[in-house]
Amino acid sequence: MTLMENRLISYEDLLKLREETDDKAELIDNVVYMTPAPTPMHQKICFKVAKILDGYVADKSCQMLQGVNVRLYDEQKRKIGDVIPDISVFCQYKDLNVTFIEDIPTITVEIVSPSTVYADNIKKADLYKRAGVKEYWIIDPKSKVIIVWNFNTDEQIIYGEIAHSYLFEGLSIELENLFT
Repeated sequence: MTLMENRLISYEDLLKLREETDDKAELIDNVVYMTPAPTPMHQKICFKVAKILDGYVADKSCQMLQGVNVRLYDEQKRKIGDVIPDISVFCQYKDLNVTFIEDIPTITVEIVSPSTVYADNIKKADLYKRAGVKEYWIIDPKSKVIIVWNFNTDEQIIYGEIAHSYLFEGLSIELENLFT
């Protein structure tokens, strides 16, 4: 993940930057992070996980979305991030017909690549926690693990066989076929 110059940037500038590059541009605490386009394996994993999550939340008044603009705020209602998580599950949302969603995801999922290890494990974990996300999944194809972080209790578990949700009883993902 490439870190651009540490400077303030407007949302309009961020959108313009996104139009000018094939890379993913995200804003965390007024710092722009650039990520190359995802690999085919990244997208395959993302699709498999999204399919499982979508099937699980379909009857729970929740919505699973992939790759959408999410604007996050801290407890004082200050904007702290404009990001594009790989997958988000929203159980309280107002409107999906917007450029970016300002609702807090219940679960956020990021699939780690070599260029995003630091940002996904440190910067985004901190961002999501401050914004009020309840559960954060970090999927690492290289290590073949899923880290599930419960921000309500600050507990995290690293799963190598079957990953389980803290929030949703019965929601689990078998890792055996996830990375093939």
